[in-house]
Amino acid sequence: MSRVIGRRLAHGLFHPPRRGHHRVPADVGLEAVSLRVDTSDGVALHVWAIEGGGEAVVVIGHGIGMSKSASLAHARLAVDLGYRVLLFDHRNHGLSGQDPASRGLADRFSLDIAATLAEAARRWPLASPRVVWGFSFSTFPTLYSLRSADAPIDAVILDSGPGDDLTALLSEFLLRGGMPLPRPLSSVLRTPRVAAAFATSAVDMLGCEWPPVLGRVVPMHFIVGEQDTLVPPWQTVQLADRYPTAVVTRLPVTHLGGIKAARPEYVATVSGFLGAVGAQPRGERE
Repeated sequence: MSRVIGRRLAHGLFHPPRRGHHRVPADVGLEAVSLRVDTSDGVALHVWAIEGGGEAVVVIGHGIGMSKSASLAHARLAVDLGYRVLLFDHRNHGLSGQDPASRGLADRFSLDIAATLAEAARRWPLASPRVVWGFSFSTFPTLYSLRSADAPIDAVILDSGPGDDLTALLSEFLLRGGMPLPRPLSSVLRTPRVAAAFATSAVDMLGCEWPPVLGRVVPMHFIVGEQDTLVPPWQTVQLADRYPTAVVTRLPVTHLGGIKAARPEYVATVSGFLGAVGAQPRGERE
């Protein structure tokens, strides 16, 4: 029974209930164009395109069960630093299309990033550098996208993930409340046996080699919350240690809490990284 429950929970992790956009770009003073972007496997993604003042571009993801509206504060920061921005809803999230698949999901979610990068190249052919900024769930396909030596990515920011040991991480994710469960069943479902079955099923659904062997080596900035219980700091630090171009910034915050709970430090570390990889802040361009 634990195996059946675990598999159903794993499917629900990657096919969560939809959340509408709780904010729009205008709420943070940005003008955006709404786009439909089709992935190579036929899923229609909903994307916001935001002009910046320079040639650089950043593609911005979101956490599991969320939408791109959760990343608008980060988009505002990127625009202020001279970047054009594309925010996208992953498949099965926000306003993007549904994908019922339960196999090969690591590749399938990575196709969302590839399609959004292709749209960036179409809209802004001279855009450089090209940065992908992932949060929690989307940090995994962001890093996984670098398996290809041809990935059109010049740098990545990874906020609150990924982790080094997928099975251990997913098991703890369920036990620590990372996945919403019906309240009457919560205590029954958050057990070690169910969590182990959930983690095994989720890893099987992803169908990937992890940690990934990268074909493209680019600057990586891992932002770690020292109080993060969903993606423990050691998980991310241990993963970052595998890659010679990775830098880690540790902030005294919870999961995804950096831009709110430690805003000056967060802005400073992101500004330093994005400035180093290419774009110039407003007021410093000719």
